[in-house]
Amino acid sequence: MSAVEPVRIVAASLHGLDVVDGGRTLRLVGTCRRPGTDGPQPADQTLVLHWLRPDGTRALSAVTEPRLRYEDGAERWTGFIADVPIDQVPIGTTGMEITLATPDGSGEASSVPVGAAPGALASSRPIVTAGRRLQLFPSATEHAEFVSQAFPAPLAGLRWTAGLALRTLKDLVRRRPFATIAPLRAVTRPFLRRHEIWLVGERADTARDNGYHLFTYLRRERPDVRAYYVLDPSSDRFDELSKLGRVVRHSSWRHRVLMVNATVLANAYSIKHMVPASWAKQHYMRQLNWRVGSYRVYLKHGVHDKTREIRRRTGGYDLFLTAAHAETEALRRTSGYDDQIVETGLPRYDALVPTPPSRTILFMPTWRRYLAPQLFGDGASGEQPFEGSTYQRFVRDLLTSPRLHALLTEHDFRFEFMPHYNLRGEYVDPTLGGDRVSILDGGASDIQDVMRRCDLFLTDYSSVHFDLAYLGTPLIYTHFDREEFLAGHAEPSWFDHERDGFGPVVHDVESTIEAIEHYLLRGNVREPEYDERARKLFTFHDRNNSQRTVEAIENLVRTRGYR
Repeated sequence: MSAVEPVRIVAASLHGLDVVDGGRTLRLVGTCRRPGTDGPQPADQTLVLHWLRPDGTRALSAVTEPRLRYEDGAERWTGFIADVPIDQVPIGTTGMEITLATPDGSGEASSVPVGAAPGALASSRPIVTAGRRLQLFPSATEHAEFVSQAFPAPLAGLRWTAGLALRTLKDLVRRRPFATIAPLRAVTRPFLRRHEIWLVGERADTARDNGYHLFTYLRRERPDVRAYYVLDPSSDRFDELSKLGRVVRHSSWRHRVLMVNATVLANAYSIKHMVPASWAKQHYMRQLNWRVGSYRVYLKHGVHDKTREIRRRTGGYDLFLTAAHAETEALRRTSGYDDQIVETGLPRYDALVPTPPSRTILFMPTWRRYLAPQLFGDGASGEQPFEGSTYQRFVRDLLTSPRLHALLTEHDFRFEFMPHYNLRGEYVDPTLGGDRVSILDGGASDIQDVMRRCDLFLTDYSSVHFDLAYLGTPLIYTHFDREEFLAGHAEPSWFDHERDGFGPVVHDVESTIEAIEHYLLRGNVREPEYDERARKLFTFHDRNNSQRTVEAIENLVRTRGYR
Protein backbone atom coordinates (compact mmCIF):
# COMPACT_ATOMS: atom_id res chain seq x y z
CA MET A 1 0.00 0.00 0.00
CA SER A 2 1.39 3.38 -0.96
CA ALA A 3 2.03 6.08 1.62
CA VAL A 4 -0.67 8.63 2.31
CA GLU A 5 -0.17 11.75 0.22
CA PRO A 6 1.00 14.50 2.62
CA VAL A 7 -0.87 17.75 3.11
CA ARG A 8 1.34 20.64 2.07
CA ILE A 9 1.56 23.72 4.27
CA VAL A 10 0.94 26.96 2.38
CA ALA A 11 2.37 29.45 4.89
CA ALA A 12 2.82 29.98 8.62
CA SER A 13 3.32 33.07 10.73
CA LEU A 14 3.74 34.00 14.37
CA HIS A 15 1.21 36.54 15.64
CA GLY A 16 2.23 37.06 19.23
CA LEU A 17 4.10 35.84 22.29
CA ASP A 18 2.47 35.44 25.69
CA VAL A 19 4.15 34.73 29.00
CA VAL A 20 1.89 32.46 31.07
CA ASP A 21 2.03 30.04 33.99
CA GLY A 22 3.39 32.63 36.38
CA GLY A 23 6.22 33.64 34.06
CA ARG A 24 7.49 30.13 33.43
CA THR A 25 5.98 29.35 30.03
CA LEU A 26 6.22 31.04 26.64
CA ARG A 27 3.06 30.71 24.56
CA LEU A 28 3.47 31.16 20.82
CA VAL A 29 0.33 32.20 18.93
CA GLY A 30 0.04 32.06 15.14
CA THR A 31 -1.52 30.54 12.07
CA CYS A 32 -0.57 27.83 9.61
CA ARG A 33 -2.49 27.88 6.34
CA ARG A 34 -2.99 24.49 4.72
CA PRO A 35 -5.72 22.24 3.28
CA GLY A 36 -8.02 20.35 5.63
CA THR A 37 -8.77 23.14 8.09
CA ASP A 38 -12.54 23.40 7.44
CA GLY A 39 -15.18 21.70 9.56
CA PRO A 40 -16.64 21.92 13.06
CA GLN A 41 -13.65 20.07 14.55
CA PRO A 42 -9.94 20.27 13.72
CA ALA A 43 -8.55 17.63 11.39
CA ASP A 44 -6.33 14.84 12.69
CA GLN A 45 -3.12 16.69 11.91
CA THR A 46 0.01 17.17 14.00
CA LEU A 47 1.77 20.50 13.66
CA VAL A 48 5.14 20.89 15.36
CA LEU A 49 7.12 24.12 15.86
CA HIS A 50 10.90 23.88 15.74
CA TRP A 51 13.57 26.34 16.85
CA LEU A 52 16.38 26.29 14.29
CA ARG A 53 20.04 27.01 14.96
CA PRO A 54 21.91 29.09 12.36
CA ASP A 55 23.14 25.85 10.73
CA GLY A 56 19.54 24.66 10.25
CA THR A 57 19.54 21.96 12.92
CA ARG A 58 16.63 21.78 15.35
CA ALA A 59 17.29 23.01 18.87
CA LEU A 60 13.81 22.64 20.40
CA SER A 61 10.42 21.34 19.24
CA ALA A 62 6.88 21.88 20.53
CA VAL A 63 3.61 20.26 19.44
CA THR A 64 0.89 22.84 18.73
CA GLU A 65 -2.81 22.94 19.63
CA PRO A 66 -5.33 24.03 16.94
CA ARG A 67 -7.36 27.23 17.25
CA LEU A 68 -10.08 28.81 15.13
CA ARG A 69 -9.31 31.79 12.92
CA TYR A 70 -11.35 33.68 10.36
CA GLU A 71 -9.66 33.12 6.99
CA ASP A 72 -10.90 33.71 3.44
CA GLY A 73 -14.49 34.34 4.48
CA ALA A 74 -14.93 31.41 6.87
CA GLU A 75 -13.89 30.09 10.25
CA ARG A 76 -11.03 27.61 9.83
CA TRP A 77 -8.71 25.67 12.13
CA THR A 78 -5.64 27.49 10.88
CA GLY A 79 -4.72 28.97 14.25
CA PHE A 80 -2.34 27.39 16.71
CA ILE A 81 -0.75 27.85 20.11
CA ALA A 82 2.34 26.15 21.44
CA ASP A 83 3.59 26.27 25.03
CA VAL A 84 7.31 26.01 25.79
CA PRO A 85 9.11 26.24 29.15
CA ILE A 86 11.05 29.48 28.99
CA ASP A 87 14.13 27.99 30.59
CA GLN A 88 14.32 25.60 27.61
CA VAL A 89 14.32 28.31 24.93
CA PRO A 90 17.63 27.93 23.07
CA ILE A 91 20.30 30.51 23.85
CA GLY A 92 21.61 32.51 20.92
CA THR A 93 19.99 33.46 17.61
CA THR A 94 17.42 31.03 16.27
CA GLY A 95 14.85 30.87 13.49
CA MET A 96 11.68 28.82 13.39
CA GLU A 97 9.91 26.37 11.13
CA ILE A 98 6.71 24.36 11.38
CA THR A 99 6.14 20.82 10.14
CA LEU A 100 3.03 18.80 9.40
CA ALA A 101 3.40 15.03 9.42
CA THR A 102 1.33 12.69 7.27
CA PRO A 103 -1.67 11.16 9.11
CA ASP A 104 -0.05 7.70 9.37
CA GLY A 105 3.43 8.98 10.09
CA SER A 106 4.84 7.74 6.80
CA GLY A 107 6.15 9.81 3.95
CA GLU A 108 7.84 13.18 3.98
CA ALA A 109 6.51 15.83 6.36
CA SER A 110 5.59 19.23 4.94
CA SER A 111 7.70 22.03 6.39
CA VAL A 112 7.89 25.82 5.96
CA PRO A 113 9.66 28.69 7.75
CA VAL A 114 7.55 30.63 10.24
CA GLY A 115 7.19 34.31 9.44
CA ALA A 116 6.90 37.15 11.92
CA ALA A 117 3.54 38.90 11.42
CA PRO A 118 3.35 42.69 11.78
CA GLY A 119 1.33 42.32 14.98
CA ALA A 120 3.97 40.09 16.57
CA LEU A 121 6.74 42.59 15.83
CA ALA A 122 4.64 45.58 16.90
CA SER A 123 4.18 44.01 20.35
CA SER A 124 7.76 42.73 20.60
CA ARG A 125 9.86 43.75 23.59
CA PRO A 126 12.42 41.92 25.75
CA ILE A 127 10.93 39.10 27.83
CA VAL A 128 12.89 38.69 31.04
CA THR A 129 11.85 35.77 33.26
CA ALA A 130 12.69 32.19 34.24
CA GLY A 131 16.42 32.55 33.63
CA ARG A 132 16.15 34.01 30.13
CA ARG A 133 16.06 37.31 28.32
CA LEU A 134 14.68 36.89 24.83
CA GLN A 135 13.02 38.93 22.09
CA LEU A 136 11.50 38.47 18.66
CA PHE A 137 13.14 40.49 15.88
CA PRO A 138 12.45 41.05 12.16
CA SER A 139 14.77 39.47 9.64
CA ALA A 140 15.64 40.33 6.06
CA THR A 141 13.49 37.40 4.90
CA GLU A 142 10.55 38.44 7.19
CA HIS A 143 10.94 35.12 9.00
CA ALA A 144 10.76 35.04 12.79
CA GLU A 145 14.14 35.53 14.45
CA PHE A 146 14.65 35.00 18.19
CA VAL A 147 17.57 36.17 20.28
CA SER A 148 17.89 34.66 23.73
CA GLN A 149 20.48 34.81 26.51
CA ALA A 150 20.86 33.43 30.01
CA PHE A 151 19.79 36.05 32.54
CA PRO A 152 20.95 37.03 35.04
CA ALA A 153 24.52 36.19 34.11
CA PRO A 154 27.87 37.99 34.16
CA LEU A 155 27.96 40.86 31.63
CA ALA A 156 24.50 39.81 30.31
CA GLY A 157 23.26 43.39 30.19
CA LEU A 158 26.37 44.59 28.39
CA ARG A 159 26.19 41.78 25.84
CA TRP A 160 22.50 42.47 25.18
CA THR A 161 23.12 46.19 24.71
CA ALA A 162 26.05 45.48 22.40
CA GLY A 163 23.92 43.12 20.33
CA LEU A 164 21.21 45.77 19.92
CA ALA A 165 23.82 48.36 18.98
CA LEU A 166 25.27 46.07 16.32
CA ARG A 167 21.78 45.40 14.95
CA THR A 168 21.12 49.14 14.82
CA LEU A 169 24.42 49.80 13.07
CA LYS A 170 23.62 47.21 10.40
CA ASP A 171 20.15 48.73 9.92
CA LEU A 172 21.67 52.20 9.55
CA VAL A 173 24.12 50.97 6.93
CA ARG A 174 21.31 49.24 5.05
CA ARG A 175 19.06 52.30 5.48
CA ARG A 176 16.21 50.32 6.94
CA PRO A 177 13.13 52.26 8.07
CA PHE A 178 13.27 53.57 11.64
CA ALA A 179 16.95 52.66 12.05
CA THR A 180 17.52 56.13 13.55
CA ILE A 181 15.01 55.51 16.34
CA ALA A 182 17.50 53.76 18.63
CA PRO A 183 20.04 56.64 18.48
CA LEU A 184 17.26 59.18 19.07
CA ARG A 185 16.03 57.20 22.04
CA ALA A 186 19.58 56.83 23.41
CA VAL A 187 20.18 60.57 23.26
CA THR A 188 16.84 61.61 24.78
CA ARG A 189 16.21 58.79 27.24
CA PRO A 190 18.40 60.19 30.05
CA PHE A 191 16.11 63.23 30.26
CA LEU A 192 12.95 61.10 30.53
CA ARG A 193 14.14 57.97 32.33
CA ARG A 194 12.39 58.86 35.60
CA HIS A 195 9.04 59.31 33.88
CA GLU A 196 6.55 56.72 32.71
CA ILE A 197 5.03 58.38 29.65
CA TRP A 198 1.55 57.64 28.32
CA LEU A 199 0.87 58.96 24.82
CA VAL A 200 -2.85 59.17 24.00
CA GLY A 201 -4.64 60.05 20.76
CA GLU A 202 -7.24 59.37 18.11
CA ARG A 203 -7.02 60.51 14.50
CA ALA A 204 -4.36 63.15 14.06
CA ASP A 205 -6.94 65.95 14.12
CA THR A 206 -9.66 64.64 16.45
CA ALA A 207 -10.26 64.73 20.20
CA ARG A 208 -13.81 63.47 20.74
CA ASP A 209 -13.69 59.76 21.36
CA ASN A 210 -12.28 57.35 23.93
CA GLY A 211 -8.82 58.87 23.61
CA TYR A 212 -10.15 62.30 24.56
CA HIS A 213 -12.21 60.97 27.47
CA LEU A 214 -9.34 58.90 28.84
CA PHE A 215 -6.98 61.87 28.62
CA THR A 216 -9.37 64.30 30.32
CA TYR A 217 -9.93 61.75 33.10
CA LEU A 218 -6.17 61.40 33.58
CA ARG A 219 -5.63 65.16 33.74
CA ARG A 220 -8.55 65.64 36.10
CA GLU A 221 -8.31 62.59 38.39
CA ARG A 222 -4.81 61.16 37.89
CA PRO A 223 -2.34 64.01 37.41
CA ASP A 224 0.34 61.67 38.78
CA VAL A 225 0.26 59.83 35.43
CA ARG A 226 2.46 61.65 32.94
CA ALA A 227 -0.01 61.52 30.05
CA TYR A 228 0.20 63.53 26.81
CA TYR A 229 -2.36 63.96 24.05
CA VAL A 230 -1.12 64.13 20.43
CA LEU A 231 -3.19 66.48 18.28
CA ASP A 232 -2.70 68.43 15.07
CA PRO A 233 -2.83 72.22 15.62
CA SER A 234 -5.40 72.45 12.81
CA SER A 235 -7.95 70.61 14.98
CA ASP A 236 -10.86 72.72 16.16
CA ARG A 237 -10.31 71.19 19.62
CA PHE A 238 -6.63 72.07 19.92
CA ASP A 239 -6.97 75.32 21.87
CA GLU A 240 -9.66 73.94 24.14
CA LEU A 241 -7.76 70.77 24.97
CA SER A 242 -4.48 72.65 25.40
CA LYS A 243 -5.94 74.32 28.49
CA LEU A 244 -5.63 70.98 30.26
CA GLY A 245 -1.88 70.92 29.62
CA ARG A 246 0.39 68.30 28.05
CA VAL A 247 -1.14 68.56 24.59
CA VAL A 248 1.57 67.89 22.00
CA ARG A 249 1.53 69.14 18.42
CA HIS A 250 1.29 66.18 16.07
CA SER A 251 4.55 65.54 14.18
CA SER A 252 6.48 68.10 16.22
CA TRP A 253 9.97 67.39 17.56
CA ARG A 254 8.45 66.93 21.03
CA HIS A 255 5.98 64.39 19.62
CA ARG A 256 8.82 62.39 18.07
CA VAL A 257 10.84 62.39 21.28
CA LEU A 258 7.86 61.26 23.35
CA MET A 259 6.94 58.62 20.76
CA VAL A 260 10.28 56.84 21.10
CA ASN A 261 10.25 57.05 24.90
CA ALA A 262 6.61 56.25 25.64
CA THR A 263 5.76 53.42 27.99
CA VAL A 264 2.16 53.36 26.73
CA LEU A 265 0.64 54.22 23.34
CA ALA A 266 -3.16 54.39 23.55
CA ASN A 267 -5.44 55.21 20.63
CA ALA A 268 -9.13 54.93 19.83
CA TYR A 269 -8.58 54.10 16.14
CA SER A 270 -5.08 52.87 15.39
CA ILE A 271 -1.60 53.61 16.72
CA LYS A 272 -0.80 54.43 13.10
CA HIS A 273 -2.57 57.77 13.56
CA MET A 274 0.04 58.70 16.17
CA VAL A 275 3.04 58.12 13.90
CA PRO A 276 4.65 61.48 12.98
CA ALA A 277 3.92 62.55 9.41
CA SER A 278 7.56 62.40 8.32
CA TRP A 279 7.96 58.78 9.41
CA ALA A 280 7.28 55.83 7.09
CA LYS A 281 3.85 54.68 8.25
CA GLN A 282 3.90 51.65 5.95
CA HIS A 283 6.83 50.21 7.91
CA TYR A 284 6.02 51.20 11.47
CA MET A 285 4.42 47.88 12.48
CA ARG A 286 7.48 45.84 11.53
CA GLN A 287 10.23 48.29 12.29
CA LEU A 288 9.25 50.77 15.01
CA ASN A 289 7.88 49.32 18.22
CA TRP A 290 10.34 46.48 18.79
CA ARG A 291 13.01 49.19 19.00
CA VAL A 292 11.02 51.04 21.68
CA GLY A 293 8.94 48.46 23.54
CA SER A 294 5.85 50.60 24.22
CA TYR A 295 2.69 48.86 25.39
CA ARG A 296 0.00 49.21 22.72
CA VAL A 297 -3.54 49.91 23.97
CA TYR A 298 -6.59 49.83 21.72
CA LEU A 299 -9.22 52.09 23.27
CA LYS A 300 -11.57 51.52 20.32
CA HIS A 301 -14.21 53.86 18.96
CA GLY A 302 -17.27 51.78 19.77
CA VAL A 303 -18.47 48.28 20.50
CA HIS A 304 -17.26 45.76 17.90
CA ASP A 305 -20.40 44.00 16.77
CA LYS A 306 -18.44 42.57 13.84
CA THR A 307 -15.33 40.86 15.13
CA ARG A 308 -14.11 38.43 12.49
CA GLU A 309 -11.85 40.94 10.78
CA ILE A 310 -10.10 41.73 14.07
CA ARG A 311 -6.78 39.93 13.99
CA ARG A 312 -3.89 39.93 16.39
CA ARG A 313 -1.51 39.38 13.50
CA THR A 314 -2.31 42.84 12.10
CA GLY A 315 -3.12 44.74 15.31
CA GLY A 316 -0.59 43.50 17.83
CA TYR A 317 -2.30 45.14 20.81
CA ASP A 318 -1.26 44.40 24.38
CA LEU A 319 -4.58 45.62 25.76
CA PHE A 320 -7.91 45.62 23.93
CA LEU A 321 -10.93 47.16 25.68
CA THR A 322 -14.45 45.76 25.50
CA ALA A 323 -17.79 46.77 27.00
CA ALA A 324 -19.80 43.52 26.88
CA HIS A 325 -19.15 39.88 27.65
CA ALA A 326 -20.67 38.76 24.36
CA GLU A 327 -18.28 41.07 22.51
CA THR A 328 -15.33 39.67 24.48
CA GLU A 329 -16.25 36.09 23.68
CA ALA A 330 -16.73 36.83 19.98
CA LEU A 331 -13.34 38.53 19.79
CA ARG A 332 -11.53 35.76 21.62
CA ARG A 333 -13.07 33.12 19.39
CA THR A 334 -11.14 33.89 16.21
CA SER A 335 -8.91 36.96 16.64
CA GLY A 336 -5.85 35.43 18.30
CA TYR A 337 -6.26 37.73 21.30
CA ASP A 338 -6.99 36.18 24.69
CA ASP A 339 -6.26 37.84 28.02
CA GLN A 340 -5.26 40.99 26.15
CA ILE A 341 -9.02 41.62 25.93
CA VAL A 342 -10.29 43.23 29.13
CA GLU A 343 -13.85 44.28 29.92
CA THR A 344 -13.52 47.79 31.29
CA GLY A 345 -16.30 49.60 29.47
CA LEU A 346 -15.41 52.46 27.13
CA PRO A 347 -14.06 55.73 28.61
CA ARG A 348 -16.51 57.84 26.60
CA TYR A 349 -19.42 56.09 28.34
CA ASP A 350 -18.57 58.05 31.49
CA ALA A 351 -19.97 61.16 29.81
CA LEU A 352 -23.13 59.45 28.56
CA VAL A 353 -25.48 61.33 30.85
CA PRO A 354 -28.84 62.30 29.31
CA THR A 355 -29.62 65.98 28.96
CA PRO A 356 -33.09 67.48 29.41
CA PRO A 357 -35.41 66.85 26.41
CA SER A 358 -34.35 68.87 23.38
CA ARG A 359 -37.16 67.89 20.97
CA THR A 360 -34.56 66.47 18.56
CA ILE A 361 -34.36 63.34 16.39
CA LEU A 362 -30.84 62.29 15.40
CA PHE A 363 -30.10 60.22 12.27
CA MET A 364 -26.60 58.70 12.03
CA PRO A 365 -26.20 56.08 9.31
CA THR A 366 -22.90 54.31 8.75
CA TRP A 367 -20.95 54.35 5.46
CA ARG A 368 -20.72 51.88 2.56
CA ARG A 369 -17.30 50.71 1.40
CA TYR A 370 -18.61 50.22 -2.13
CA LEU A 371 -19.57 53.92 -2.21
CA ALA A 372 -16.50 55.26 -0.37
CA PRO A 373 -13.92 52.49 0.02
CA GLN A 374 -11.04 54.62 1.25
CA LEU A 375 -11.07 54.49 5.03
CA PHE A 376 -11.06 57.94 6.58
CA GLY A 377 -11.61 59.34 3.10
CA ASP A 378 -13.39 62.54 2.23
CA GLY A 379 -16.06 61.78 -0.33
CA ALA A 380 -13.87 59.24 -2.11
CA SER A 381 -15.13 57.76 -5.34
CA GLY A 382 -16.24 54.20 -4.67
CA GLU A 383 -16.91 51.13 -6.75
CA GLN A 384 -20.44 52.41 -7.38
CA PRO A 385 -21.54 56.00 -8.06
CA PHE A 386 -22.95 57.65 -4.97
CA GLU A 387 -25.45 59.69 -6.96
CA GLY A 388 -28.50 57.55 -7.63
CA SER A 389 -27.51 54.81 -5.17
CA THR A 390 -30.10 53.29 -2.85
CA TYR A 391 -28.30 54.99 0.02
CA GLN A 392 -28.41 58.44 -1.56
CA ARG A 393 -32.07 58.09 -2.58
CA PHE A 394 -33.21 56.90 0.85
CA VAL A 395 -31.52 59.76 2.68
CA ARG A 396 -32.85 62.31 0.18
CA ASP A 397 -36.40 60.92 0.29
CA LEU A 398 -36.44 60.78 4.09
CA LEU A 399 -35.06 64.27 4.62
CA THR A 400 -37.46 65.82 2.10
CA SER A 401 -40.54 63.76 3.03
CA PRO A 402 -43.64 65.96 3.45
CA ARG A 403 -44.98 63.45 5.99
CA LEU A 404 -41.83 63.69 8.10
CA HIS A 405 -41.94 67.49 8.00
CA ALA A 406 -45.61 67.47 9.00
CA LEU A 407 -44.74 65.28 12.01
CA LEU A 408 -41.86 67.53 12.99
CA THR A 409 -44.10 70.60 12.78
CA GLU A 410 -46.97 68.94 14.65
CA HIS A 411 -44.76 67.84 17.55
CA ASP A 412 -42.38 70.81 17.36
CA PHE A 413 -39.31 68.64 16.79
CA ARG A 414 -36.12 69.08 14.83
CA PHE A 415 -34.36 66.43 12.73
CA GLU A 416 -30.54 66.31 12.75
CA PHE A 417 -28.67 64.29 10.14
CA MET A 418 -25.00 63.48 10.76
CA PRO A 419 -23.35 61.80 7.74
CA HIS A 420 -20.59 59.32 8.43
CA TYR A 421 -17.05 60.71 8.46
CA ASN A 422 -16.29 58.87 5.21
CA LEU A 423 -19.33 60.25 3.37
CA ARG A 424 -19.56 63.76 4.77
CA GLY A 425 -18.23 65.19 1.51
CA GLU A 426 -21.45 64.10 -0.20
CA TYR A 427 -23.59 66.27 2.09
CA VAL A 428 -22.20 69.78 1.90
CA ASP A 429 -25.55 71.44 1.10
CA PRO A 430 -26.93 72.62 4.48
CA THR A 431 -30.33 73.44 2.98
CA LEU A 432 -31.21 69.85 2.07
CA GLY A 433 -34.42 68.95 3.87
CA GLY A 434 -35.90 72.29 4.88
CA ASP A 435 -36.01 74.49 7.96
CA ARG A 436 -36.59 71.70 10.53
CA VAL A 437 -33.73 69.55 9.20
CA SER A 438 -30.08 70.24 10.02
CA ILE A 439 -27.04 68.57 8.46
CA LEU A 440 -24.20 68.27 10.94
CA ASP A 441 -20.53 67.92 10.18
CA GLY A 442 -19.31 64.71 11.80
CA GLY A 443 -15.77 65.98 11.58
CA ALA A 444 -16.50 69.17 13.49
CA SER A 445 -19.47 68.42 15.74
CA ASP A 446 -19.03 67.08 19.25
CA ILE A 447 -20.68 63.77 18.44
CA GLN A 448 -21.21 62.75 22.02
CA ASP A 449 -22.99 65.98 22.91
CA VAL A 450 -25.18 65.55 19.84
CA MET A 451 -26.06 62.00 20.93
CA ARG A 452 -26.70 62.96 24.54
CA ARG A 453 -29.20 65.65 23.68
CA CYS A 454 -31.31 63.73 21.18
CA ASP A 455 -34.71 62.37 22.26
CA LEU A 456 -34.93 59.71 19.54
CA PHE A 457 -32.16 58.03 17.57
CA LEU A 458 -32.29 56.61 14.05
CA THR A 459 -29.58 54.55 12.37
CA ASP A 460 -29.08 51.80 9.83
CA TYR A 461 -26.15 49.71 11.06
CA SER A 462 -23.87 52.16 12.88
CA SER A 463 -22.29 50.78 16.04
CA VAL A 464 -23.03 54.05 17.85
CA HIS A 465 -26.44 52.56 18.60
CA PHE A 466 -24.70 50.92 21.58
CA ASP A 467 -23.96 54.38 23.02
CA LEU A 468 -27.60 55.34 22.72
CA ALA A 469 -28.65 52.06 24.31
CA TYR A 470 -26.28 52.78 27.21
CA LEU A 471 -27.91 56.21 27.53
CA GLY A 472 -31.42 54.75 27.51
CA THR A 473 -32.52 56.70 24.42
CA PRO A 474 -35.16 54.99 22.25
CA LEU A 475 -33.87 54.08 18.82
CA ILE A 476 -34.95 52.76 15.43
CA TYR A 477 -32.99 50.62 12.95
CA THR A 478 -33.78 51.33 9.31
CA HIS A 479 -32.43 48.62 6.97
CA PHE A 480 -33.29 50.44 3.76
CA ASP A 481 -30.67 48.68 1.59
CA ARG A 482 -30.32 45.38 3.40
CA GLU A 483 -29.44 43.21 0.39
CA GLU A 484 -26.84 45.63 -0.96
CA PHE A 485 -25.34 46.18 2.47
CA LEU A 486 -25.05 42.47 3.21
CA ALA A 487 -23.48 41.80 -0.18
CA GLY A 488 -21.05 44.71 -0.35
CA HIS A 489 -20.25 45.89 3.16
CA ALA A 490 -21.54 43.72 5.99
CA GLU A 491 -19.55 41.14 7.90
CA PRO A 492 -20.90 38.34 10.08
CA SER A 493 -21.89 39.62 13.51
CA TRP A 494 -22.58 38.18 16.93
CA PHE A 495 -25.23 40.91 17.35
CA ASP A 496 -28.51 40.72 15.43
CA HIS A 497 -30.67 43.85 15.40
CA GLU A 498 -33.95 41.96 15.40
CA ARG A 499 -32.94 39.38 18.01
CA ASP A 500 -30.69 41.52 20.23
CA GLY A 501 -31.40 45.13 19.25
CA PHE A 502 -32.69 48.00 21.35
CA GLY A 503 -35.52 49.13 19.07
CA PRO A 504 -37.71 48.16 16.12
CA VAL A 505 -36.30 47.30 12.67
CA VAL A 506 -37.89 48.95 9.61
CA HIS A 507 -37.02 48.79 5.91
CA ASP A 508 -38.12 51.84 3.92
CA VAL A 509 -39.00 55.51 4.18
CA GLU A 510 -42.66 54.99 5.07
CA SER A 511 -42.08 52.41 7.80
CA THR A 512 -39.25 54.58 9.17
CA ILE A 513 -41.58 57.55 9.50
CA GLU A 514 -44.25 55.33 11.08
CA ALA A 515 -41.75 54.21 13.71
CA ILE A 516 -40.76 57.83 14.35
CA GLU A 517 -44.43 58.75 14.80
CA HIS A 518 -44.90 55.84 17.21
CA TYR A 519 -42.23 57.21 19.55
CA LEU A 520 -43.34 60.83 19.21
CA LEU A 521 -46.86 59.86 20.24
CA ARG A 522 -45.68 57.95 23.33
CA GLY A 523 -43.27 60.59 24.59
CA ASN A 524 -40.06 58.97 23.29
CA VAL A 525 -39.93 56.28 25.95
CA ARG A 526 -38.04 53.04 25.30
CA GLU A 527 -40.05 49.86 25.79
CA PRO A 528 -39.23 47.57 28.76
CA GLU A 529 -38.18 44.79 26.37
CA TYR A 530 -35.37 46.96 25.03
CA ASP A 531 -34.46 48.19 28.52
CA GLU A 532 -33.88 44.59 29.55
CA ARG A 533 -31.75 43.84 26.50
CA ALA A 534 -29.51 46.80 27.29
CA ARG A 535 -29.26 45.79 30.95
CA LYS A 536 -28.12 42.28 30.01
CA LEU A 537 -25.65 43.32 27.32
CA PHE A 538 -23.34 45.78 29.06
CA THR A 539 -20.97 44.49 31.72
CA PHE A 540 -21.09 47.79 33.60
CA HIS A 541 -23.76 50.45 34.04
CA ASP A 542 -21.85 53.20 35.82
CA ARG A 543 -19.48 56.11 35.21
CA ASN A 544 -16.25 54.35 36.16
CA ASN A 545 -15.12 53.18 32.72
CA SER A 546 -12.09 55.48 32.55
CA GLN A 547 -11.02 54.43 36.03
CA ARG A 548 -11.15 50.75 35.06
CA THR A 549 -9.24 51.52 31.85
CA VAL A 550 -6.46 53.23 33.78
CA GLU A 551 -6.31 50.33 36.22
CA ALA A 552 -6.06 47.87 33.31
CA ILE A 553 -3.19 49.87 31.74
CA GLU A 554 -1.37 50.12 35.06
CA ASN A 555 -1.76 46.38 35.57
CA LEU A 556 -0.38 45.75 32.08
CA VAL A 557 2.70 47.85 32.77
CA ARG A 558 3.21 46.44 36.26
CA THR A 559 2.94 42.79 35.19
CA ARG A 560 4.48 43.37 31.72
CA GLY A 561 1.50 41.37 30.44
CA TYR A 562 2.77 38.19 32.13
CA ARG A 563 0.08 35.99 33.62
